[in-house]
Amino acid sequence: MIEKLLDPGFAGDGVLANDILCEFERGFPIENLRPLLVSSNENTLAAVAFLLTFMGFRANCFVVEITALLDAQDSRTRSDAIESLANCTTPADDAALGRVLLRLDDEHPGVRWKVIQFIRLAQPWQLKLGLENAAKLRPDSAFATLVKVHGQHFAATEKKLRWLLAHTDPIVRRFGAAIATKPRYVVDEGFVEMALQSDDAEVSGIATDCCQSHLTPIYAVWSSLLSHIRLQSTH
Repeated sequence: MIEKLLDPGFAGDGVLANDILCEFERGFPIENLRPLLVSSNENTLAAVAFLLTFMGFRANCFVVEITALLDAQDSRTRSDAIESLANCTTPADDAALGRVLLRLDDEHPGVRWKVIQFIRLAQPWQLKLGLENAAKLRPDSAFATLVKVHGQHFAATEKKLRWLLAHTDPIVRRFGAAIATKPRYVVDEGFVEMALQSDDAEVSGIATDCCQSHLTPIYAVWSSLLSHIRLQSTH
């Protein structure tokens, strides 16, 4: 099956990709993906990027190759690479994390949306290292500004969020939307409302997605619910 994906004429086959995924779940060695990652066939790269989203931290041995997929022509391949790197990176992969953050300025809205999810769900060290390295790669960009704002111990406040969401640079506004909707044990509806009111359609759309619940983790509760519970406890 791997040979079929390596065929120069491979034009994409979702059934084949799912069949290979089943083989990996049965113990097929992950190293068999390596030849696919250096293919010049965009359809092959799309297939391997899809497979890697299911590999979790096991894909760490391919961080360099996955990072290269962030420059793939196909937007879905870039999106899958972002998802994979979110799950397989360590602090030693700071350069890869920086490359992920740079895609916050990707030409395709679906790829930008995937970076938003990375920011929302990233571990603090992933976000810190990602911003620092994005700023090194583009020192005269909005990422340098975000490093200063985010700082060593970033804590979201109303003042910071209003500044981020109203910024003239869309990269900063998108980052603000991700922070406003970042899943916490308690979702701060005030933060979400600030993003919902943004004049930037992409920012308000991110907040709308969050309100529709599929972006909110199952452990989170909304602040209004806690207020309701506290009100009931006083009676």
